Amino acid sequence: MTDSIRSKAKALLSLHSWSGIVLGMLLYAVIFTGSVAVVSDEIGEWSNSNAHQNLMLSSDMDATIALLTEQTPEEYRDEITVYEGHRQQLVYFFHTHKQNPSGDMDDYGIQYQVSPHGEIVQQVEGFGSEIYAQDEFNALSRFLVAIHTELHLPAPWGLILTGILGLSMLIAAVSGFLIHRNLFTDLFTIRKQRDGKALKRDSHTVAGTWSIPFAILLAFTGSYFSFATAFGLPAMAMVAFGGDQEAMMHTLVGEAPNLSMTSLPSANLDLMVGDAVQRQSAAPAFITLSHWGTESANMVAFFMPSAGKVGFDQLVYNGSNGHFVEYKPLVGTVPSAGSAILSLIYPIHFGTFAGLFSKIIWVSLGVAACYVTITGMQLYAVRHERYDSSWQWLSRFNVWGFFGLPLCSLTSAIGFFVSGAMGASQSSWTPIAFVIAAVLISILTLMIRNIHFLKQLILGFNGLFCLVLPLLRFAHSDVGLLQALKQGMTELMFVDLALVVIALWCFYGIFKGEKFHQAQRIQPESSPLQVAEVVR
Repeated sequence: MTDSIRSKAKALLSLHSWSGIVLGMLLYAVIFTGSVAVVSDEIGEWSNSNAHQNLMLSSDMDATIALLTEQTPEEYRDEITVYEGHRQQLVYFFHTHKQNPSGDMDDYGIQYQVSPHGEIVQQVEGFGSEIYAQDEFNALSRFLVAIHTELHLPAPWGLILTGILGLSMLIAAVSGFLIHRNLFTDLFTIRKQRDGKALKRDSHTVAGTWSIPFAILLAFTGSYFSFATAFGLPAMAMVAFGGDQEAMMHTLVGEAPNLSMTSLPSANLDLMVGDAVQRQSAAPAFITLSHWGTESANMVAFFMPSAGKVGFDQLVYNGSNGHFVEYKPLVGTVPSAGSAILSLIYPIHFGTFAGLFSKIIWVSLGVAACYVTITGMQLYAVRHERYDSSWQWLSRFNVWGFFGLPLCSLTSAIGFFVSGAMGASQSSWTPIAFVIAAVLISILTLMIRNIHFLKQLILGFNGLFCLVLPLLRFAHSDVGLLQALKQGMTELMFVDLALVVIALWCFYGIFKGEKFHQAQRIQPESSPLQVAEVVR
């Protein structure tokens, strides 16, 4: 009986180790970029030195819609989406629906960017996915989110890979939970070495134990997002709707297939938005107008989770008379368990349910999960190097990935600001800067033989770039912290402060690592326990 229990425990430990080792670096990449993606909206506002103005509450959208409708071809008036961009402009997208070159249903029409005074700043025609991909103002946050969601691989392979990584994270979390025989002890126990320093192995165990519920939650919701997009919706369209994606979307959003297109003046848009704001005590994230100016016109106001709520809210108004119709489920026409669960997945995965406060908690938990992945890989590498020197490649590989990915991400932000100042395409140079940094880091990793020096060098560049970025942002916009404080630009101050804190942490890590390295040189005879604690 005892041998059977030991055999099962050994199998669980092996499953836990290999699920983390085989896909460990990719898993770290998804967790790290996911932590960044949590604050992607804040990064978008920061990169443009912008403060969200709730322009939908102060602009005459009804008059703007009437003006834009006159100059927009009738074929693009099926739907109008309105939201606030990152440069204190309202974006109006007049569009219809048709297949893009990839064969997917997409929005196609004309997008107008309008200033608060009602002036058209920019006008672009094309597919919604293409317009979004070419948005210069959103280039940095869009690029960082795309790394997390699909690792910039072609569809649907990127989504499939991130889904597999989510399942790998789920396996590692569940198996990690099962192998903890003393779960409550592991929550608090960190033993000390002779020199008083905490054992990395115990730190890994404590951080992993505390983050198990969070890891399971993120792994499940992340896998759902990836597989639902890559397989779920296409399979639903194929099986239930004979491949008709447009019919599937009409069913999901609850729109009747046969609508009256008889011309009829629509109600005042600003009054409907004002009523929705009173009901929700918040400004909508965006609004959608369907068949505006016809007998079947309606408005849907979409709200992010407000105080005390977790799920999204959608308020539907009759566009002909301006009357409130209903609180619409996220999917379908009537409330359902599936719609309720779906509305919870996004806020839970990205931590948007309590504003910036919940996002900070989610980022902190994400950093803890990164720490668990890093220490797990490092301990595995050092343990195998003790018996086989050929395993030194894993330590070098760990430094390249764990410290290189943040540096590449910081470099992409530098590319965003520099290309913007030079009048070049920010959508192009943001990813190019990332690739250039990745190539240079790879060259350094191959050339520098001393792994300790390699780690210190890359960590130093991380700290330096964190200090450079707030200066570049200021030079790009002339918006300093004092002005940001006066204007209530919380997102800008948060990201600037976070970068400074990370820089200080990097420099402290260099100091601590150098001190530890000197101590190791003075004491060449290290105990096995101390050897297992070396972080190269």
